[in-house]
Amino acid sequence: MKEKNTMKKITFYTNPYSRGVSVRWMLEECGAEYDVVPIHFGKEMKSEKYLSVNPMGKVPALEVDGKVIVETAAILTFLADMYPEKNLIPPVNSLERGEFYRWMFFALHLEYAFMDKFFDVPSSKKKRRSIGYGDYDTALNTLTEFLKDKKYAIGNRFTVLDLYLTGLLRWATFAAGVLPKEGMLADYMKLHGTREANIKGQELDQELAKSMGLD
Repeated sequence: MKEKNTMKKITFYTNPYSRGVSVRWMLEECGAEYDVVPIHFGKEMKSEKYLSVNPMGKVPALEVDGKVIVETAAILTFLADMYPEKNLIPPVNSLERGEFYRWMFFALHLEYAFMDKFFDVPSSKKKRRSIGYGDYDTALNTLTEFLKDKKYAIGNRFTVLDLYLTGLLRWATFAAGVLPKEGMLADYMKLHGTREANIKGQELDQELAKSMGLD
């Protein structure tokens, strides 16, 4: 029987126009209680005070009982394990868990592939051979084949992998404009984007943006 999470003090450092939107969604999926520390881009994010939280000067960051976790994929995976009763990640030592790790780590490559496309970074035979994801087309085709005819990325239920991929596809589609707004990947993204926790997270981020003078 899965043991429920004991109460921990969670502090969430974020900007409503950052990758923090995915962490906010995950916190809402988990039903977590957390404090929010808004961080403006620019001087505040690179200030000595915030660099003591994340030396990279990036958001999001999550502080749990005084320990700081950064990197969006790491935060999401940690939260899934922290709230096992929510069933948002396959069990440890299961084959599905191994598959989860494979595709979660692949998604990190996918983000860089999307960035290359967004910034029009030229490719070459030497670069494709050296870089883990090869190039944009290879990475995108791999994801498309993986999600083909699937409602969920892993197993038969929603997991944190669906959340992470949806957030990544949303950025690539609407912010970067490197993916079409219609088609299989768009349908997958829209399906999971309708989850109640995501909608609530978006509303909270809109309120945060307004309080920060960013709307």
